Amino acid sequence: MSKINIGLLTLLALLAFTACDPDEDPVDLCSTDGVTYNSDVKSIFDNSCAFAGCHDADAATSIGSLSNYENAVAFVAFGRIIGAINHQDDFKPMPYPAGSAKMDQCSIDIIEAWIADGTPE
Repeated sequence: MSKINIGLLTLLALLAFTACDPDEDPVDLCSTDGVTYNSDVKSIFDNSCAFAGCHDADAATSIGSLSNYENAVAFVAFGRIIGAINHQDDFKPMPYPAGSAKMDQCSIDIIEAWIADGTPE
């Protein structure tokens, strides 16, 4: 084999091994661009927070409801939701009870982006 072919094969082999990082997801499935309550956040709250005994519609007068936009925005105004979903010290961890696993990082990122963007509906 000629030196050019060996060089070309070596280059192709290097590209094959470095082009794809198996620990890297090639598609960003967690977009935080243009997050809104109706298209992104409501489903997270409905599946993780707004159910009986937690932050459902009945909780509006006690612990805070996340069952609709108006209540969710009012709840965010307490300023504790980011600390709670990130299980930070001095915050009641959500989901509760203490020791429960945090919600997935993508959901947390979406909620944080929504709040940072001014809680768009």
